[in-house]
Amino acid sequence: MTGSTVVFLGPSLAPRLVPRHPALRYLPPVRRGDLPALLGRSPLPARIAVIDGEFGQSLSVSVTELRDALRGGVEVWGASSMGALRAAECSVLGMRGVGWIFDQYAGGVLEADDEVALLFDPDGFRPLTVPLVNVRWALRLAVPAGAVPASVAPDVLAAARALHFEERTWPALCRLPGDPRPVSAARALACFAGAHPTACDRKALDALLLLSTLTRLAEEVPDAAA
Repeated sequence: MTGSTVVFLGPSLAPRLVPRHPALRYLPPVRRGDLPALLGRSPLPARIAVIDGEFGQSLSVSVTELRDALRGGVEVWGASSMGALRAAECSVLGMRGVGWIFDQYAGGVLEADDEVALLFDPDGFRPLTVPLVNVRWALRLAVPAGAVPASVAPDVLAAARALHFEERTWPALCRLPGDPRPVSAARALACFAGAHPTACDRKALDALLLLSTLTRLAEEVPDAAA
């Protein structure tokens, strides 16, 4: 439909939290080839939003595909996960990014793909591991709250970074051998994140921020077919 928005979404946001709007059409995490297939059909969507995308299971969406969508007159937005990463890479081409994670990539604070990578259940998109950006964000909340000592926070982050994204879970982080202080802090952080699951899930917060933005834009420009 004219004015519609296609959103590629998966494990970054639980299904119960996904806002429903007649102008928003949800598709699974984007893969290489999905955008050309989408743009090969008529009518074109007004906007494409990338939140989640596959990293290892399939080839990831390319900068060239995003550039072609932009050149075709489609607005392209990104946030939270693959979308934040690609939005930072393609901002000079006109892709728009939203959220804290995008800001961190755009500012050069984050660089590695595995900051947002995680394992997920392919059937229901349930996350099976914890993305490093969520560990970073949880530390930003836990330290001023007094749950984790500031002096040990860098060690906890380094330990989380050292884990492969397929193995990065709260229990795995709490079982790491070595200095007992970071291990104790990791356990405290895991408890803090468990007690504040919504506030500590930065990927979900950024996904909701983008979807709120897209819903507002859709309501500002009513569907011509309505």
